[in-house]
Amino acid sequence: MTLNKLFHSILILVLLTGCAGSNIDKVLKQGHVLQENYKTTIPFTYVNGWIVLEVQMDGTPYHFILDTGSSNIITKELAKKLAVKVLGAEEIKDVNDTANATEYTRIANIKIGAVDFQNTIAGIVDLNKITEISCTKIDGLIGSNLMRKAVWDFDFEKQLITIVTDESQLELPEDTIDSKLYIGTAGIPSITLKINGQKVLNNTVDFGNSGNNLLRGDYFQKQKDANLITKHIKGTTKAFGGFGRTESKPFYQVNIDELKIGNHIVNNIHANVKSGSGNNLGLAFFKNYRVILNWNKKRIRMIEITKAGHDTYKTYGFSTLYDNQAIYVNTIIETSSASQFLKQDDQILSINTSNYTNITEADYCAFYRDGLTTDEDTLSITVLRAKKELTFELVKTTLL
Repeated sequence: MTLNKLFHSILILVLLTGCAGSNIDKVLKQGHVLQENYKTTIPFTYVNGWIVLEVQMDGTPYHFILDTGSSNIITKELAKKLAVKVLGAEEIKDVNDTANATEYTRIANIKIGAVDFQNTIAGIVDLNKITEISCTKIDGLIGSNLMRKAVWDFDFEKQLITIVTDESQLELPEDTIDSKLYIGTAGIPSITLKINGQKVLNNTVDFGNSGNNLLRGDYFQKQKDANLITKHIKGTTKAFGGFGRTESKPFYQVNIDELKIGNHIVNNIHANVKSGSGNNLGLAFFKNYRVILNWNKKRIRMIEITKAGHDTYKTYGFSTLYDNQAIYVNTIIETSSASQFLKQDDQILSINTSNYTNITEADYCAFYRDGLTTDEDTLSITVLRAKKELTFELVKTTLL
């Protein structure tokens, strides 16, 4: 069992939407594919839960996270290396509703497999200032403003992506789970769901969210008031997005009895309710399917591989963050074992026999990548609080 990475969806990141009347919406539609007829299949890897693929720019390989919930992003380091020309800047917000002026540029050519995507727009963001992103060792994000130019077929089980000109080039079974795609700014796709029998609009198809699905706060409250969602627990966390961390904010882990896409029903599925977040289906859900995204036909097709849903939530009840050569308690879940003993911002000195004092960033990256591996349902944790060392025994508990 591994220590639960409660908020692994940090790359629901930056969307270049700008303000009303902005020209950025038109700018983000720029770009085209060089080839007229193409089919290419490329491998990808999972790094810290995200889809990471190799692309070529100016004949040099780079590593990008694929994120359908974002526009293209390059790091400031890559922008400097490529000596890109800044086209402009937009006042934009990240997932935490934190605003910042973000520059954007045009990338002459991004080659993915045998396909050349030319003259697409990318934001320039200091991704590496967040340790958890820096640990992933990426050069940017491939977003939906590029992806919309082709048809994409995701085989999550074999870790392969096939990119084609037209869906007819794919071998698909007769029976697929189909739903209409709604295309938003930057080409970001969303679908309509029914949650516990109620229609829920604008559910982003977000492969940059490697964690639980997200449910907007007002939908949660509406379902809670109607006794449609009865299983939920509260927690607090310092979330992080493209422009840094927030102050501590509450969130909920909830259990959805029934989720419906078209005629396809999934029972007993988890979602998070986070301040400022919209409705969102992430990789934890979509990895149960082969998924075809067709921006031109505005359609998503899914082939069931494994059964989604029937989720349980068993946890010690905390997660961590890294700062200045130390690990601290970040998230705490109410009613969990951790909530009885730990406090947010406790410095973690050790867990079981592993010492975490004066930990390097490289050490933390290994900890973040692997989590805490233990076959036991208990762990011993020592923290520093108000200059006192305190040791507690935590028990992994099923909360949902």
